[in-house]
Amino acid sequence: MARKTPEQLAQEFEGRKAKGLAKGGAAYWPNVLANAVLKLTTGGSEISVATLLELIGKDAESNDVKLKAGAIEAIARLRQAVAKGADA
Repeated sequence: MARKTPEQLAQEFEGRKAKGLAKGGAAYWPNVLANAVLKLTTGGSEISVATLLELIGKDAESNDVKLKAGAIEAIARLRQAVAKGADA
């Protein structure tokens, strides 16, 4: 069996680390949603699904892996809740 070079090992480690951070960030979605609501409340804006999705969408474009993963998960959960509400 061929031995891996230090570069290959480092690349594999970075991949595993990024995957772990993304999984941890997905658990961060309630905080992302709460922060968006707080921003809208302090700004005196109306809280609606469209404004929440827009604000959280900006967080989804972040370079921070945790924030990005949390924002993507928050958007998915918000859309799921809206769909459930429409069915009821």
